[in-house]
Amino acid sequence: MHVWQDITTVYVSTSLANLYESVGKEDWRLVYTGIPVLLHDKGCTRSRCTPRVSFVLAERGTCFALWKDTIDNLSDYKVAAAAFHTMCLSADHRKVIGFSFDSNQAAREMWVRVEELISNPENIALSAPGRKRKSKKKPAKPIVLPPKSQISQPCQFHHVTSVTTGDTQRYFSLQAFVAPPVKHRAP
Repeated sequence: MHVWQDITTVYVSTSLANLYESVGKEDWRLVYTGIPVLLHDKGCTRSRCTPRVSFVLAERGTCFALWKDTIDNLSDYKVAAAAFHTMCLSADHRKVIGFSFDSNQAAREMWVRVEELISNPENIALSAPGRKRKSKKKPAKPIVLPPKSQISQPCQFHHVTSVTTGDTQRYFSLQAFVAPPVKHRAP
């Protein structure tokens, strides 16, 4: 398992896994195959102020997220078999999905990481009404930026805020990407 950490800690599994969704009581339907990735967002930024643990199934080769869900206190992530884990979806805790790992060792490593993260309530997004975190820091004063005219003169930069068809000869991008206007004949 590979780990990168800063504001978000990333745990990448060493094997592929299949994602299944439950169909009925005992049946499973294959949805995706990819690389299991755990994201532990510490909630230290303004854009993501709530700590959370997310499970991502990334496409092999591109690393595009095929599937993603947040592990919360109602996810009930557990080991169903040596290489098969299950959890409830965060959007609907009645729906169960399963992960079939290609390697028992990789499944064990993933379970250890998940257990380590969700055992601390500060790491997971709790599904409870009215939970609010207190802000520890005072908001920073906004930085006053110099006006554009002050920084444009030294490098002879001209701020273009709009273009018209009259600017076609002046700008290559208008010549290359904008079709010439169609002239209509009068009836």
